[in-house]
Amino acid sequence: MKKNQFHYTISGYRWAPESFHVSKGLTQNSMRNVPLTDEERREVGRLFLTKGFKAAAGYVKHVERTRERQRRKVITYGFRTQEEPRRFVYCPQLYFRTDAALNERLYMFKKIRGVLEEANGRVVTSTECDLDGEYRPVNVKENAVTADFSRPLCIPMGEKVIRDGPEPPYRPYAKAPKKARPHKRRHTAPTR
Repeated sequence: MKKNQFHYTISGYRWAPESFHVSKGLTQNSMRNVPLTDEERREVGRLFLTKGFKAAAGYVKHVERTRERQRRKVITYGFRTQEEPRRFVYCPQLYFRTDAALNERLYMFKKIRGVLEEANGRVVTSTECDLDGEYRPVNVKENAVTADFSRPLCIPMGEKVIRDGPEPPYRPYAKAPKKARPHKRRHTAPTR
């Protein structure tokens, strides 16, 4: 099976390195812009102008790999509601990676359950009110659901950027020096 190879194009204005942009695709018709920050654009332009296309394309690949490594799937725990079994409640601010250790998962489960138990499992979903003649709220009514702690569930939350530590900086390889060729000498010995 043939491996798909992406083609990169880099273009920009020579005197403004921050104007450089990069496109990537399998064919000429399928090129799409690679999203880069201003600092990354500036670095691509600097590398393209000083070290050439290969160094700049290598930097773009480094940035893409770094972003992929930092994207992690995350999940959280929640509980089904007592009123409607198909609905559930959870804390979206409390989440962890899918490959987290068991003790971290248990800690997060207890923390989420503790947050919901503070209000006896009652979560306000919306608030209704009527306004009097001076636009003051009257007849305030809260719509709430109650968490059923005997029915926990695991909720996938997609992917988030989680940095484990600082990424090593990109260092393009220096061009290898040319090997010295032996100098061809004329045979200076007298011929007979």
